[in-house]
Amino acid sequence: MPRLNLALLLLLASSNGVDAFSPPISSIHSLKQSSSSFASGDSTLGRIIVTSTKSRNHDNDKTQLKCALPSFLTKVASPPVRNTLIIGSAALAIYNKRRKVTSPDPSFSEPLPEGDYGCPIIGNLRMFTQSGSLETGPGDFFRYQASRVKNPSIFKYMFLSKPVVMVSGLKNVKAAFNTEFKKIRTGSLLKSFSKLFGESSLLFITDTEKHSYLRRLVGQAMTPEAINMAMPALVKGANEQIDLIKEQTNTTMEATVTNFTLDVAWRTILGLDLKDDEIEEFGQKVDDWIGGIVDLRTLLLPGVRFTKAGKAYAYLVEKIERKMDDLSKNGPDGSTLSGMYFAQDEEDPTKKMSREEVISNALLLILAGSETAASTLTVASLALGLNKDVFKKLKEEQLEVIAKHGYEELTREMLDKDCPYLDAVIKETMRIKPLAGTGAMRFAEETIVVDGAQIPKGHGVAFNLYLTHSNDPAVKVDDNSHMDVAKGYRPERWLNHDTKPTEFIPFGYGPRYCLGANLALAEMKAFLALFARRVEDFELVNMTPENVTWKKASIIPKPSDGAVITVTGLSKANAHGAVGAVPV
Repeated sequence: MPRLNLALLLLLASSNGVDAFSPPISSIHSLKQSSSSFASGDSTLGRIIVTSTKSRNHDNDKTQLKCALPSFLTKVASPPVRNTLIIGSAALAIYNKRRKVTSPDPSFSEPLPEGDYGCPIIGNLRMFTQSGSLETGPGDFFRYQASRVKNPSIFKYMFLSKPVVMVSGLKNVKAAFNTEFKKIRTGSLLKSFSKLFGESSLLFITDTEKHSYLRRLVGQAMTPEAINMAMPALVKGANEQIDLIKEQTNTTMEATVTNFTLDVAWRTILGLDLKDDEIEEFGQKVDDWIGGIVDLRTLLLPGVRFTKAGKAYAYLVEKIERKMDDLSKNGPDGSTLSGMYFAQDEEDPTKKMSREEVISNALLLILAGSETAASTLTVASLALGLNKDVFKKLKEEQLEVIAKHGYEELTREMLDKDCPYLDAVIKETMRIKPLAGTGAMRFAEETIVVDGAQIPKGHGVAFNLYLTHSNDPAVKVDDNSHMDVAKGYRPERWLNHDTKPTEFIPFGYGPRYCLGANLALAEMKAFLALFARRVEDFELVNMTPENVTWKKASIIPKPSDGAVITVTGLSKANAHGAVGAVPV
């Protein structure tokens, strides 16, 4: 494979009849940053540089890639030969560097995990060309890689010249990620990712002490008491979105639940007071921002702050900054943002979150909590439509809750204690369709051993939720139907100790376990409880058990049509979510 890629580079260079190789402008910026690494390789042909030259026949400047070749070569060699030497020099430097970073640690007897590093420069091309499929959704690359090795619980791959080891299975996840802050630390393969995400969020803090106190401060805004206080707003937002269902013949549940979680984002998390036109703009900006985080084109090209995602990030930051100014003048208001802004460390009251830390972690909660809730609720809508017996049981449970509590205000305690089947529905949805990718990347600061294989110092380390859930011995079947949203969707399995899944980590594992998990679960339970109370029945418009298709790219898998439904009966809502269906 390395010889093939080197040959392609040489062919590209020799076919260019002009003096020096002129790459696309997007490549030039990358090459500027990489020129020093090219020069530090084993090649002695010279240093690659980017220059701006003015053509004799044109007034405009022309950016070109050149190489500081020995002067006698520049005089006697033709442009194609010089270009071949330039590209060959770069390729050899990259290849030699790759050989160093992908070599096993000789001080360990354990071998590297199985797997394929792919191309020397880009890595595994399949990650770009076939990262998702209509049949299974996003994350197809990792499922494919796992299927090609003897031990699918640990394998290696390469992404943008960075070697990574993927682990799955609770035993392996614990072995690797219990060393967080000791032998592995979080990081990012792409600088633009952290810039779009907020570099002061819990996701990227590498100092143990700082991470601990920051989790304590953010955690003060996510306590059970704080979630209880947010419940009226969650119920109000859910009812408002369910009210809109009756206005449409068909309803795309992805849009409905996304609007609900966006309502939670601006009303509950950020404490904003938005007008109708501002709500629409806020939703679009959040969508643009999240879209940039999962779009490699946005992350790979230079100037991320000038992209649609970068501008959306700036919009959200401005909203948060203005809100903090308002909090400084008027005091706490009960929002999650307010809780973080005024939080004081119990161990050291002098420690408070900086404005930058508040901004970064507020955005983290919007992404981790709201995006998780919206995607899971979309999949749950599909699953309930494919498994009508489950929807019937969900409705029956809510009737029992109403019989016990009447039309009292829907509380978190009520949902947690009196709705075990509702809890099982959410868990089963997250078991089958968890986060599709890898979550936050870690890097080994020293070589570690997992499942009989070494992960050398410098390698990326990640864990895969889908593969962990899929290979859970408590639920696994040979034909993989236990991961099928139509054939394997069995919430009842969570209610019996003998059938309950044993490997379930939808919100991550270890010190970086998602702090927004409680809020996300409260959102999902509130919406589904009210949906079951108010919707008499519904049918899927496009999907059938034999024909379920998925979007190829998303953080968490979603049905390709967004779960379009048609409702046959809907009850009117009072403040607490009444039952008793009336025609739509």
